Amino acid sequence: LAGELGITYQAVSKWENELSSPDISSLPLLADIFGVSIDALFGRETIPPAEAAAPAQEAEPLSVSLPWPDDDTLHAVLFLGCRLVGHDGGALDSDRRPVTLRYEGSALNIESDFSVSVEGEVQGGVQAGGDVDCGDVEGNINCGGDIDCGDVSGSVQAGGDVSGSVQAGGDVDCGNVEGNINCGGDVDCGDVSGSVQAGGDLDCGSVGGRAEADGDVDGPGRKKGFLFW
Repeated sequence: LAGELGITYQAVSKWENELSSPDISSLPLLADIFGVSIDALFGRETIPPAEAAAPAQEAEPLSVSLPWPDDDTLHAVLFLGCRLVGHDGGALDSDRRPVTLRYEGSALNIESDFSVSVEGEVQGGVQAGGDVDCGDVEGNINCGGDIDCGDVSGSVQAGGDVSGSVQAGGDVDCGNVEGNINCGGDVDCGDVSGSVQAGGDLDCGSVGGRAEADGDVDGPGRKKGFLFW
């Protein structure tokens, strides 16, 4: 071994008696001489390459009956054992209220018994038992809580308030709106801090800005078909 490494036999003797250790630069050559890895020289076990490169197994489908088809919709529900809890699309009960589905990036359709928080846009619709916090939504929003999101191509129906403005292609049915409402359908809501422009009928509380509707206008002190601000 000393001859292979080009060193004195006394140096190797010191290694064998644990009086000194090989220089770090000699470790690759030592590993080659003994036909082992450098980790093996230090007594470390290594993972065989076949095991390290093993592909992840796909998740097996649940062997229970679920109330939705096998599609691209992202479902968030609560199970108690094998029993699906409170999947009725209504308001949150005490078991589901503290739960929020948080999803990073863009998503397809979302149906959640809980509140929904999406960092990106939703390419389909959102149905949530609680609040909805997301970017733009290509479909409809139907939730039991508040809404804080971008533009909505479809309709908006919320059991709570809207933080910000509402830009919807369809109807808007919600509580108070902190910003403006611009929609292609009917508006049925509480107080609006900004302006309202509806392609259909308008029925709301007080409006902080201008209100305009192509259909009937109803509410405190309103006249049908009247433009007011």
